[in-house]
Amino acid sequence: MSDINSNCGGKLSQNVIVKIDGIDMEFEVWELVRLFFNAESIFFYNSDGEIKNNSLDEPTFPADLLIIKVDDDEEKWLCRVFFYNSITKDDIDMALKLSIKPQYYSEKSVGHHELNEPGGSVLKSRKIVAGSLIVDVLSGYTNRILPYGALIGIRPVKLAMQCLNDGMNESDTVKHLVRASGINEEKASLLYNIAKVEKPLIEENKRAMHLYVGIPFCLSRCLYCSFTSYPISRYKDMVSTYLNALKKEIRHFAHWTEKYGFNVASVYVGGGTPTSIDAESLSELLSELNSNFDTSRLEFTVEAGRPDSITRDKLEALKRHNVSRISINPQTMNDETLKRIGRNHTSRDIEESFHMARQLGFNNINMDIIAGLPGEDEEMFSHTLRRIEEFSPESLTVHTMSLKRASRLMEEQESFSSTSDEIVESMINMARNSAYRMGMRPYYLYRQKNILANLENTGYAKPGYECLYNIHTMEERQTILAFGAGAISKFVFAGEKKIERLFNIKDVALYIERIDEILEKKDALLTEYVKTI
Repeated sequence: MSDINSNCGGKLSQNVIVKIDGIDMEFEVWELVRLFFNAESIFFYNSDGEIKNNSLDEPTFPADLLIIKVDDDEEKWLCRVFFYNSITKDDIDMALKLSIKPQYYSEKSVGHHELNEPGGSVLKSRKIVAGSLIVDVLSGYTNRILPYGALIGIRPVKLAMQCLNDGMNESDTVKHLVRASGINEEKASLLYNIAKVEKPLIEENKRAMHLYVGIPFCLSRCLYCSFTSYPISRYKDMVSTYLNALKKEIRHFAHWTEKYGFNVASVYVGGGTPTSIDAESLSELLSELNSNFDTSRLEFTVEAGRPDSITRDKLEALKRHNVSRISINPQTMNDETLKRIGRNHTSRDIEESFHMARQLGFNNINMDIIAGLPGEDEEMFSHTLRRIEEFSPESLTVHTMSLKRASRLMEEQESFSSTSDEIVESMINMARNSAYRMGMRPYYLYRQKNILANLENTGYAKPGYECLYNIHTMEERQTILAFGAGAISKFVFAGEKKIERLFNIKDVALYIERIDEILEKKDALLTEYVKTI
């Protein structure tokens, strides 16, 4: 067994060579192996029999060797995974012929008849089953356990939903997901329970659309942020021109939705921080949305987000324009951490903003927190949870810290120590218990690359306060029409398993300059989309 300390989140730096036979899953294998080894240490046999990595380097020996073999016959398909620790270059051919006994080995077979049984759609993805074997052997070697096993996707609840739709109960779903993917029982149960909450809230209506409106400005850029977000102090003169382009996009597609008989199911205004713009501009934008779409009975969310961006006149504008749900996001209630991550407000500001919103009649408030922020321990996180419980919001979104490529934290990570897997997992469990104490239940979940402890982000809500927009973003059953710089529209085509994503230009200046080109491209895709429904 390797001497890697999994609780420190360490990865092995020695070279590992990967050989795949019988299945096309190099990307998925790389995503899994990099959770155990440094990415630059991973090498693959290419189609020419050469051993290369992304930098086209050659490995040094001795090296580790991982072999994935999939065989198929009339009755079943069989996957086997072999792992050899520290072999020489002379021994590699013998290992590839399986003439040397591996240090770690795992196998699974799936009968073809199982694909037509409840939960069979999960097994059809051979990559998940093969991945579970990879995780099994590498966990044995490194002593690092991945709570989600082979699941590397953003939306693991979809697998539980497939089982639920097949009529499987919680016990059978948990056993099935554990067997197929190597996920642990606790996480499999969590996925099932979220799917159970989501299922009655998902309407199979191809003429329903959800609207996303992006305001790419913020008061300052948080340490961990990777969203399209520009400091309002530097880009203040551009706000008016940006909003004019945004309104043009809104008006254009309001006519389109009316022409083809689409109905809006929810509206979500995010960013950035929408409340970073002044109250008058915010009011004009909301007025534009109200005049083009009937929002009077909709779930209408605005990310108030940063408490230092919240004022009474802005909250009054939100209330006046049918906004029914807002987020006030502390991330932490510890002032020293707020300063460290680049937030120019205090926990007192959070408290004042929340109570002001309550006084103005907002009865559906979400709060976001992050587990594993730099410099925070379990006691500091517990303090945040105690304060949140005092507020008793209608929903709580618990994020696990993630190292995002476009964030300052990724650039400056040498200056910050990463929270250990063990502590982050403890924080997530503490947050779950806190949500339960507030009468909430988990209702949506997603995962990210480079997330600490290989965990998840979970939304909790009191029954009846689940955010439909969040659910449909994850389940991808209805189309999301997105406006603004960096916004991503998502078209769910009827009658086929096809989801088309259309990315608006991220750069604010280019978005303004090329708004007509954006409208033209979106028109073309919308025309294609309409033909399928």
